[in-house]
Amino acid sequence: MIFVTSPYLPPIEKYMKYVEGIYDRNWLTNNGPLVKELTVRLEEKLGVQNLLLTSSGTMALQIAFKIKNLANKKVTTTPFTFQATYSALEWQGANVDFCDVNKSTWNLDSDLLEKQLASGHRPNCIVPVHTFGNPCNVEHLAKLQSQYGFDVIYDSAHAVTTKTDDGKSILEHGDINCFSLHATKLFHTVEGGGITFKEADELALAQKMINFGLDGEDAASPGINGKLSEFHAAMGLAILDDLSKIEEDRQQQKDLYLKLLESKVEFQQLPLDGKISPSYMPVLFNSETELLNTLSQFNDKGIYPRRYFHPAIHQMQCVKSQGKTWQLPIAEHISQRVLCLPLFFGQPKSQIEEICSFVK
Repeated sequence: MIFVTSPYLPPIEKYMKYVEGIYDRNWLTNNGPLVKELTVRLEEKLGVQNLLLTSSGTMALQIAFKIKNLANKKVTTTPFTFQATYSALEWQGANVDFCDVNKSTWNLDSDLLEKQLASGHRPNCIVPVHTFGNPCNVEHLAKLQSQYGFDVIYDSAHAVTTKTDDGKSILEHGDINCFSLHATKLFHTVEGGGITFKEADELALAQKMINFGLDGEDAASPGINGKLSEFHAAMGLAILDDLSKIEEDRQQQKDLYLKLLESKVEFQQLPLDGKISPSYMPVLFNSETELLNTLSQFNDKGIYPRRYFHPAIHQMQCVKSQGKTWQLPIAEHISQRVLCLPLFFGQPKSQIEEICSFVK
């Protein structure tokens, strides 16, 4: 069987060297030396500052939303994303609204957002998503933030290695960036996530927050257990040296898909410059019927692509049950027609050719 992804595992000998150190120190969690090492090395690798590792990408979002105190605040996000983006906002008690996506980039449409703002819509915060690693229009969103004064928290779950056309990490934009280090991601710690902060004082607050709010033996404010363990950090360190190799391999696979499927399906529009994290291989069919027929044939052959992200968030039961309705035709249309094809390190060229033949 061929699944949409397959987690990368480093040589077990390399991982075990880190594990042996954990056994020697008998230090398993609570900001251990491997977590500290991974933090420093990731900052260097990605070119970022004020990075905090967490127990999951969803935990990263929850901490970010708590830092900005979004309970009962108006928040605008995209309907075309994974459920965690919305759930973390709902968990914090935010009043969530949606802005439709751009029909070409599939990201939150900053032009449409500008029209909403001009008409009187005033969110306290916006949460755009770099969908499938494709960067949002960060310059336009920064301009709108300056004009209207809202916070910007980016969900960068798929974009940990994405860079803009000036060569800078996408994680440098906005007030806070959250990303996932789940096993299905390009770079992972089995379970895990991370946050980068524009302001160092927010990093300091978050460091306490993920450790029950403790400052020494006292807690100035409530917190939660959101720490990354030493065993998870060990996996991250064992993989980090291979990250460039993983990216190169997956990018070659994407290039082959694009070549073989050119004119057969539509693709997400990407920036002309910059570097897009090769996290997914989404394709857009002409209709949902066409997608479903193709998916059925795939499954009959033991191939299991995935419909990221379907249904759109505002069409999920947990949102519809609140009695609110939104007119988001572009997100709905894209959500019905997008299929992510298998993409993972070491996938044979012949397998990609076989997959493309089914699509054709």
